[in-house]
Amino acid sequence: MTTKPTILTVAVLALLATGCSSSDQQTSAEGDTQQGSGPVISIQEFVYDEPESVTPGAEVTVTNEDSAAHTVTADDGAFDVTVDGDATATFTAPSKPGEYTYVCDFHPDMTGTLVVQ
Repeated sequence: MTTKPTILTVAVLALLATGCSSSDQQTSAEGDTQQGSGPVISIQEFVYDEPESVTPGAEVTVTNEDSAAHTVTADDGAFDVTVDGDATATFTAPSKPGEYTYVCDFHPDMTGTLVVQ
């Protein structure tokens, strides 16, 4: 006896196949898809969660889990990126080692420090 796959079975298999695709891709604020394996600054509930340090010139991904837009703006102008709510963006870390303090231009109580070494 031969059985035909049901629509539900096909749908479940398709969903599982989709879930097995590459999950390390991220979409920047500009809508470009890129591989995300480098340092990440996460924003959640108006708080930055930054890596302990990054290498000079590293591509840093900013993931905003809030619905509000935020910025990661270095006090000395070394980097400045705006990331919309529920989106990601990237910037290049400074090439000179040091500690770079930053702020969200929209929410001045949000501050952080990017350590480049």
